[in-house]
Amino acid sequence: MALRVRIASILAGMAGCWLLDVLCRGMLRESEQRLVVLAGLYVTLAVSLNLINGIAGQFSIGHAAFYQIGAYTAGYLAFFYYGKLPLQGVPWLIAMLFLGMGTAALAGLVVGLPSLRLRGDYLAIVTLGFGEIIRIVVQAIDLTAPTGEQVGGALGMNVEPRIRIVGLVWLFALTCIAVTRNLCKSSHGLALLSIREDEIASAAMGVQVPKMKVAAFMIGSAFAGGAGVLLAHSESFISPSMFPMDLSFIVLTMVVLGGSGSITGAVIAALTLFYVPEYLRGLKAPDGTALTATGANLVGWIVAVVAAVVVVRWLAFRFRGTARQRAMGYLATAVGLLVVGRALGWILSSVPALQQAEYEVQKLRMVIFAGSLIVIMLVRPEGVLGRHEFSWDWLARVLRRQRAREAAG
Repeated sequence: MALRVRIASILAGMAGCWLLDVLCRGMLRESEQRLVVLAGLYVTLAVSLNLINGIAGQFSIGHAAFYQIGAYTAGYLAFFYYGKLPLQGVPWLIAMLFLGMGTAALAGLVVGLPSLRLRGDYLAIVTLGFGEIIRIVVQAIDLTAPTGEQVGGALGMNVEPRIRIVGLVWLFALTCIAVTRNLCKSSHGLALLSIREDEIASAAMGVQVPKMKVAAFMIGSAFAGGAGVLLAHSESFISPSMFPMDLSFIVLTMVVLGGSGSITGAVIAALTLFYVPEYLRGLKAPDGTALTATGANLVGWIVAVVAAVVVVRWLAFRFRGTARQRAMGYLATAVGLLVVGRALGWILSSVPALQQAEYEVQKLRMVIFAGSLIVIMLVRPEGVLGRHEFSWDWLARVLRRQRAREAAG
C-alpha cells in the first residue's frame, strides 16, 4: 500500500509540474513566468535551510552563499565550455544541475566541519562570514572573453543558454521536499531530530553526531546550489548583487515563520513571503495611478492592529474557555480589527496634518512586510505550523473524523 501511494505521489507530482509548465507558457507573460520560477526557487531554499536549521537544529544564516556557488558554477562552466561540448539545451542544464549541487555540497562540507565544535550564535557567525567571503571572492574574479571583453566580477556575467522551464524548477522543489520528508521519516532523520533536541543525549545513545550534522549541511547546501544553477540559466545573467546578505535573512525568516522543523510550514511561508511584496508592488488605484494611503489611515490601522495583537495574545495564552469560545473570540477580533481600523482612520482624518500626508503603498511595501512578520511572530511565536506537517495520513484521519461526526449526528 505504501509503495503504491509513493508511486502515485511521484506520478502526480511530475504530472502537476508538466501541467504547470504548459499553463504558464500558454497563459502568462514572460515576466509572470519569471515570478513563478522565483517562487519555486524560494521554496527550494526555504525547505533546504529548514533541513539544517529546523530539523538538524543548527543555526545557519549564510544560505545565500550556497545559492551563489551553484549559480556561479553554472556561469563559469558555461563561459568556458558551453558550445564546445555535445551537450546543449536541457541536457546541459541537467548536467550543470548535478555539478552545481556537487560544488555546493563540498562547500557545505567546509562549513559543516566547524559545526562539530560550534553551535548557536557562534555557528551563525561562521556561516554569515562564509557567505560574505564567497560574495567578495566572486566580486574579485574577472574573466576575459574571447572577444577581449571583461566579464564576471562586480559587473556580473551572462549565462548561456537561457532556459526558463517552470516545470523543471518546481519538479526540483518537489524533489527537495520529498528528500527532506523521507529523510525525516527514516532512522537518519530521527537521529537528526534527536540532535536538535539534545546533542549530549543523542551521543550517549550512540548517534554519530558529527557525521549527521555535516551530512545535514551538505544535503541542504546541495539543494541550494541546484536552485542557484536554475536561477542562472533562467535569468541568463548573474551578479554578486543578486545574492546579498539580506537574502539569507529572508530565507531564514521563511523557515522561522513557517515553523522550524515543519516542511509544510516552510513551503507556505516561502510562497507567502514571496507573494506579499510582489502583490503590494502591483497595487493600483481604480484610475490606474499609484495607490496611496493617508497618514490618518495608516495611524488608524496601526493602532487597530496593535490592539488586535494584544487581544489575540490574551486569547491564546491566558483565556481558559473552550476551544469553540476561543475560536469565536478570534473571529470577533478579526471583525473588530476591520471596524476599528476604518473608524479610527475616519476620526483621525479630521486632523489636517494626518489627512494631507500621503504615502504610496508601493514604497511602504517592505515596511508592511516587516510589520506583518512582527505581528505573526507575536501571535504565533512557534511559527504558523509549529512542527506539524501535512500528510496523506493526516488528511485521511481528518476525513475519518468528519465521517464519524456525520454518522453520529
